Amino acid sequence: VATNIPYEVVAFSDRKLKPNIYIYNFPGLTRRTKLKGNILLDYTLLTFSYCGTYLASYSSLPEFELALWNWESNVILCKKSQPGLDVSQLSFNPMNWRQLCLSSPSTVNVWTIERSNQEHYIKARSVKLPLEDGTFVNETDVLFPHSLPKDLIYGPVLPLSAIAGLVGEEAETFRPKDDLYPLLHPTMHCWTPSSDLYVGCEEGHLLMINGETLKVTVLQKIEDMTQSEPHHISPVSLVYQKDGVFASGIEGSVYSFIIKDSSYKVETFLETEGPVEHMLFSPSYKMLLIQTDKVC
Repeated sequence: VATNIPYEVVAFSDRKLKPNIYIYNFPGLTRRTKLKGNILLDYTLLTFSYCGTYLASYSSLPEFELALWNWESNVILCKKSQPGLDVSQLSFNPMNWRQLCLSSPSTVNVWTIERSNQEHYIKARSVKLPLEDGTFVNETDVLFPHSLPKDLIYGPVLPLSAIAGLVGEEAETFRPKDDLYPLLHPTMHCWTPSSDLYVGCEEGHLLMINGETLKVTVLQKIEDMTQSEPHHISPVSLVYQKDGVFASGIEGSVYSFIIKDSSYKVETFLETEGPVEHMLFSPSYKMLLIQTDKVC
């Protein structure tokens, strides 16, 4: 289910073969329109843009398709398939509807929507995630053999992809099967008013990603010296607030991450009776809706 507060509409899809997407007025619950695509099984994610009449949808097996709709005109503006990629969260940039973020437990992709007259096109850029310990991969170590010869009498040192005889895009993304590095696993993301992204990870790290350059900064947590051991928080939900983000954990607590420059400190904001499944601010940002597995 997705909501659009300015237009007072909600969107949801069928749970059947060849599902449709329905747009209903709220709270009147009268049908506004029906969007019919070519998806076989299910729409897993729906989200409205914060301005304009745009809706993004993502489907799972077998299409794995991202589609951009003009829901008022009942047309698909553009679509793109990502075979095998199960996306866990989809969101528009609140400050720029031409940017979308798709995240999964293994990737974070920022999509840009380009337009020429009435033609729309979406293009993805992938964020280079840090390693599980929060450090970054040395690109030289990845591209070139580990044992570099001291004497270059036999010629220049070639990248591994060139030794394998690969060219083009395949050469740029080639990694030997025994040369894989375990990366961080994103759980949730949220946009900031400056069009940057905060990303929470399963390992407890908090990342800040520049929305234009996609440069990743691993924010350093200021530990509470009164605790005997570090407390890692794997966010289930993440929302932006003035001083940083609110994050919820599986144990039923809502935390306030106070972010300053490249570091942050964690304060307990609220204790709930059960795991927090979702959080959402009101349009005025004066009220915070917290949904648990028991109450809302």
